[in-house]
Parts: sequence; structure tokens; C-alpha cells
Amino acid sequence: MVTEQEIEAIGKTLVDPKQPLQARFRALFTLRGLGGPDAISWISRGFEDSSALLKHELAYCLGQMRDARAIPVLADVLQDTSQEPMVRHEAGEALGAIGNPEVLGLLKQYSTDPVVEVAETCQLAVGRLEWLQQHPGEATCAGPYLSVDPAPPAAEQDVGRLREALLDEARPLFERYRAMFALRNVGGKEAALALAEGEAGAYPWTWVISCAA
Repeated sequence: MVTEQEIEAIGKTLVDPKQPLQARFRALFTLRGLGGPDAISWISRGFEDSSALLKHELAYCLGQMRDARAIPVLADVLQDTSQEPMVRHEAGEALGAIGNPEVLGLLKQYSTDPVVEVAETCQLAVGRLEWLQQHPGEATCAGPYLSVDPAPPAAEQDVGRLREALLDEARPLFERYRAMFALRNVGGKEAALALAEGEAGAYPWTWVISCAA
């Protein structure tokens, strides 16, 4: 069992700008794995850092931990317009990943944010939370991966139909994301090629790149 002193040592590495970024990332993902209020507290301190990449991953990890105690700091980051768009966008996504409906009002408010990356991510998070309300108890992490995704995979398994849904810009973004994650779970060459076609689309297709990799 990890002691408070050990968590503190890991946390100090995370928030120390003199440490190599690699060591700080290792500390971050260690804290994510440990979980609990102390880990959340240390991760939350990192949002004052100058590295947008690190702060993006801080928000990502807080979302993947699915602990409601991280909601206040993520809400603050989303609302902080001095933070980089990629950081605010990830805070919105993380709020959706936690799955607590108490943030629906906030996410709806920022679904019209002037920063398109933030707005579209909040729209996805709203879609996820509303889907969870309509499907209580249904698994959202189904498939070969353990990640908490911005949208649950579609039930459809036919790659051709999923590709069509992914590339159809007339469809709601939430539906297209569901198709994307279904393609990721199906796997294989056909699915990978369909995902690669999605890379030519507009932001926020950052998930497409990781799905197709």
C-alpha cells in the first residue's frame, strides 16, 4: 500500500517544472493509477504550469479517474479563458467522462463557446451525459479497451455503414463519434482505412488519429 509520504513525493515530481517532462508524465500516470483525494489534489495543482501539453494530460487523467471530487477543478479550468483551448477542451471532455449529470448545465453553457474546440467538445460531453441518463446501467467501456471515451461505441458492426456515419458531416457529432469508436473496436484493415479517411475532417478529430494508429 502506498503511503501519504510516497504520494507526496510523486506529486512533488509532477508539479516541479525543473523535472524532465518525461518524469513528470510518469508521476501523473502513477497518480492516476493510485486514485483518491490526495492524487486528485496533486494533479489539480499542475494547472498553473506553463506546459499546455502537460495540462491537457492532467485534465485527461482526472476524467479517466471518474471521481466526482475532480469536478470543481475541471469546471474551473473549462471556464478559465486564460487557459489554452486544448486544455479547456480536455477539461470539458473530462467532465463528460466522469459522468455526473450535475455538470450538464455548465457543459450546455459552454457548448456555444466562441472557441470551436471547446464548444464541440462540450457538445459531445452533453451527448454522453444525456446518453447515460437514457441508458442507466449500460456499459460505456464495452470493447477491447479500458478507456472512458467521449461517446459510447455504436451498436452497428458493419464497417461500411460505420464509415458512412463517420464521414457524414450532416449527422450530429455525437453520432459520428459513436461510429468512430465502433470502428476502433471492430479493428482490422477496413476499419483502419475508414478511420484514416476521418483524419481529413475538421477538429476535434484528434481521437481519430489515436484510434487509427
